[in-house]
Amino acid sequence: MEESGAKFKEGDIVLGYYQVLGIIGRGDFGVVYKVKGIKGRYRGKILALKVASNPYGVEYLWKEAQTLILLNHPNIISLQSYLYKKDRGELYVLYELMDVGDLKDYVLSKGGLSEEEALKVLWNITNGLAFLHSRGYIHSDIKPENIFGKKVLRSIVWKLGDFGLLKIRGSVSVLDVKGTLGYIAPEVFRGEIHRSSDIFSLGCLFYFTLFQRDPFHSEDRKEKLKRNKECVYEVPKGFSPKVEELIRRMLEPDYRKRFRTAVELKEYLVSEGLV
Repeated sequence: MEESGAKFKEGDIVLGYYQVLGIIGRGDFGVVYKVKGIKGRYRGKILALKVASNPYGVEYLWKEAQTLILLNHPNIISLQSYLYKKDRGELYVLYELMDVGDLKDYVLSKGGLSEEEALKVLWNITNGLAFLHSRGYIHSDIKPENIFGKKVLRSIVWKLGDFGLLKIRGSVSVLDVKGTLGYIAPEVFRGEIHRSSDIFSLGCLFYFTLFQRDPFHSEDRKEKLKRNKECVYEVPKGFSPKVEELIRRMLEPDYRKRFRTAVELKEYLVSEGLV
């Protein structure tokens, strides 16, 4: 149960309110624990607790916490509360537990998703992203590791998470532009980012759900970078013409010809009968 960099181990009581049940994983900020509330308003509830204890991690997680408090949507991970311990320089953030884990592990464990299931994932995330876009935000780091699943009755609801790179539309400088290779819109490499840049990343994510790799996959990083910048990819055969067309439209190299926002993408998915 001990993991390198982990501050707490199974059975530990954190802040007097939460018992550690295990480690879920880690992010750029620090470690994520599965915890159970032992008293107070979350008594008996199973939750996820992120703990940041280095200056970079605290700053990253603080930005996410400040953002998520303002965002309440069924396809965006819900933040429950947070506490900054100034004397220790530590930030504790409590989230709903996403019991399925992240989309990357889920897709790889299933050997890729069927067209129907991949479209359901896309619909869930498009809904969350449309909510963000309608409020003037750009997520700027959409990738399978930042999408999380939760069991609801017999199905899975997918939610958008990890808001540490969230941008406010119109406030982005070239130095702010970041992302994950294989999921970066071509214009981002030129120092531009738009809400349609999220659509490109979402198209790469949709491609991953079907084929278990991003569209620009290469073992050679330089080659992958080149493919991503120039938007060079192929769509394997075996999928419906509508899905092929959807991928082509989402991965349009010119951001002005792409869906401008997730709201536009939602309308297209409905009009084409894809959801």
